[in-house]
Amino acid sequence: MERMRSENPFLSPEQAHHLTIHGVNQNEDGTFSWKFDNYVRAFAPYGFSAAEITQLWAEISCPTLLIHGADSWMSTPQNNGALEFFANAQTATIEKAGHWVHHDRLKEFLAVVEPFLRLNS
Repeated sequence: MERMRSENPFLSPEQAHHLTIHGVNQNEDGTFSWKFDNYVRAFAPYGFSAAEITQLWAEISCPTLLIHGADSWMSTPQNNGALEFFANAQTATIEKAGHWVHHDRLKEFLAVVEPFLRLNS
């Protein structure tokens, strides 16, 4: 739990406990390992250039919601240029949230996502 909270100080003790309990497996030797798949961190077999990625984004025509935590290490879609590549996108910034907005401020996250989904379903 301490490691989880050191990586994301926005997590409450209850959230860190939940994510830790449900995010690890106990190994045969008594040690613990994270459940995530290390292969998702591997590079894709085909590298996309920035131009190819933005071309793919430009093909997305459905309503798109880009959510950003105000305290995220990543810049906002408006500032990093990502917003300009989507044909029909809007943004929302959640205050007092880092990169994992849905963990950091679930109630506020859902208050933005649910109306967006209702409007665009």
